[in-house]
Order: sequence, then C-alpha cells, then structure tokens
Amino acid sequence: MRKLWIIAFVFIAGQKAQAQANEELNALIRGSFNYFPRIKELNKAEELSEMRIELAQTGYLPAVNGAASYTYLNPISQKEFVVGPNETQLLKFQPYNNYNMNVGVTQLIWDFGKTKALVEKAKADLLASRQNAEGGKLQLASQVAEIYYSMIYLKRVALLQDSVISFYESNFRMVEGKIRQGDALQIDLSTIRNNIDQEKNRKVEFMRLYERQAALMRYSTGQSTDPGSDRFDFKATVTGDLANNPDVLAANERISASRADLKYTQANRLPSLNFQGGAGFRNGYQPDIAMNRFNYLAGLTLGVPIFQGGRLTKNHLLASKSLELNELSKSALISTLQKDLESIRSDLKAYEEQVKNSTGQIDVANETVRLTQVRYKQGVATYLDLINASTNLQRANLNQLQYEYQRALSQIELCRVLGVRFWQE
Repeated sequence: MRKLWIIAFVFIAGQKAQAQANEELNALIRGSFNYFPRIKELNKAEELSEMRIELAQTGYLPAVNGAASYTYLNPISQKEFVVGPNETQLLKFQPYNNYNMNVGVTQLIWDFGKTKALVEKAKADLLASRQNAEGGKLQLASQVAEIYYSMIYLKRVALLQDSVISFYESNFRMVEGKIRQGDALQIDLSTIRNNIDQEKNRKVEFMRLYERQAALMRYSTGQSTDPGSDRFDFKATVTGDLANNPDVLAANERISASRADLKYTQANRLPSLNFQGGAGFRNGYQPDIAMNRFNYLAGLTLGVPIFQGGRLTKNHLLASKSLELNELSKSALISTLQKDLESIRSDLKAYEEQVKNSTGQIDVANETVRLTQVRYKQGVATYLDLINASTNLQRANLNQLQYEYQRALSQIELCRVLGVRFWQE
C-alpha cells in the first residue's frame, strides 16, 4: 500500500514538474546519425548529387583532345612533269607514309540555355537529396525518441506492478491472520494467490516488451542503454508550419528539377554554336611531302536540329507530364500531412485534459483503498470490496501513465510533421 502511494505521488509530481531538455535522448539521436545505415545511404546520395553538379558545369569548359595517327597509302597520286629538254620530274602529291599528330579543342560558345538548364536541374536534385537526408534524420530521431519513451513507460509499468504485487502480498498475510481467527475464508487466500500470479505474469510480459524495445534501440543507435530518466520529459519549441517539413521541401526541389528539365527539352530544339581549333604536326605538304610540318586550324560550328524523328517533341511532352506529376504529388503530400497535423493536435488536446483529470481519480482511488482496508480489518467490508478498490487504483495509475506516454508520442509526431529538429534545441 505504501508503494502505491509513492507511485501516485511520483505521477503527480512528474506532472507538475517543469520538463527540461533530455540530453541523454539528444546524445542517442546524434549517435544514431553516425550509426544507422539508412542515414549513411542518404548522405552518400547527397555526395553523388554534388558530383552531378560538377559534371553538369563541365559543359561550360573546353574539351581538349590529342590524337596521333599513321597511315600507309599505296598507290599514291603522282604525275610526271616536263622540266627541260628530254627531262621530266615525278611529282608525288601524297607520301606513302602519312603521319599526323595534333591537339584539338572544342569550346561551347552559345547553346541557348541547355547547359544552364542541366546545371539548375543538378542543383535542384542536390537540394532534394539534402532534404531527403534531413527527412531521414528526422524520421530516425522520432523513432529513437519513441523507443526511448516506450522503455520509460514499460519500466514505470513494471514498477507499478511491483507495488501491486507488494500490496497483494501484504493482504495475503493479513488474510492469513483473519483465517486463523475465523474471520475470513480460505477462498479469499486462494483468490489473493491467484491475483499475485496474474500480476507477476503481467510484469513478465512488460519486461519482455521492454527487452524488445531495448533491441530496437540497439538496432537504431548501436548502443545498449537503459534510460536514466523516469519521466516523459519531452519538450520542444514547436514553431513553423508544414512548409518546414523535409518531405515538402524535397517535393519543392523535385518540382524545380522538373522545371529545369523542361527548359532543357525546350532548348534542345534550338541551335548551338561551338568553337573548334587545333594544332599539330603532319607531313604531306609540298615541296617536301615527307617532312613533318606545324599546322593549325580554327573555326566555328553551328549545329541546327532539323528532324530527330519526333524525339525532341516527345522528350518535351514527357518533361511537362513529369512536372505535373511532381506538383500533384506535392499537393497529395500536403493534404496528408495536414490531416495528420489536425489529428495530432486533437490528440494532444485530449491527452492534456486526460492527464489533468486522472490526477483527481488517483486521489479518490487512493483514499478508497485506505478506507476499504480499514473497513475490511473491522469486518465491515468484504475482501471483494478490497480487490475492487485496489483494481480501480491500479487502473487509475496505469491510465495516467498511458496518457502521459501518449502525450509524449504525440509531441514527437508533431515535431516530425512540422519538421522541428528537436534534438538541436
């Protein structure tokens, strides 16, 4: 009985105490970011997106290529020319052995925004990858927080079971004394023993669930930990709206990437202007066609798409449909999140009221147990009355514990939906 009073006092005191930031939970969350494979995967995807930007930007840089070739040609063009009386000379227009070594350069001058659109798309993809990584961290942080408070909940329920078992055991001794005095029946003692066994089995079940949560914590963080706190002290400054949700931000970037892709398909219909130049050594120049001589070239190339089998039009249509799909996906996402947000706020309001109301119920249940014990000792009440009073007190304590636990989970879910990085508070 004394332990039941202690439990009730802890519940009430925990409810009135000012919640503080739980650094133990924050440390677990930060550690999970370096351990959980999914976060490593998302970080690697972000690195790949950064490399794609660099790759797209190379479109502005010149392309330099070196080449060396040898060709043996036979027959070759040649002709005899009369150079004097009874004298001719054989003139070769090409050598048998042809050597060519050169370095060429191609530089984009103007492509009507095609390269720019590719760079914009790569940048939007990078931002989307970053938001995906942030969303993964927020999801993992919420998961770790939920596991953490589940362990606290199960630990406190197990403590409540200890107090209930202790209560039944003290009554067991009291009933034994009343049986010896002829004031109680043996069935009362059997009932108490049955209740003790039931409560012990319930505690075993709670401890089994606790071990499962501990295993989930090791899976999520790589750490084996027993929460040092016994309060549902989750508290975060919840500000902002759904626009801060990482999934919404990632959806915005996917739309930006689709728009850049649409610009690229539009620019593909336009011409592109490139500079071409080169320099090197080759033979075949008159009058000494065997000697390698320095040569160079420079020019401009204008490429104009005329007919591509309808590919350009189909690519443009595909990019347009992709943009529409991403916009619809964002609308559906916001609608779902808005529904979740309204449900969470409704739950939080209800849990706040239930926690407050449960305090009075515990006070009444405690007083009822005390009075019933007095009446039972005096022979006014039956043992069934005592069991009912004890059950009501246990139910009231358990209900308050569940309300506090559900309130903490709802606060965590509220942070996730609104994109609040509560581990940084």
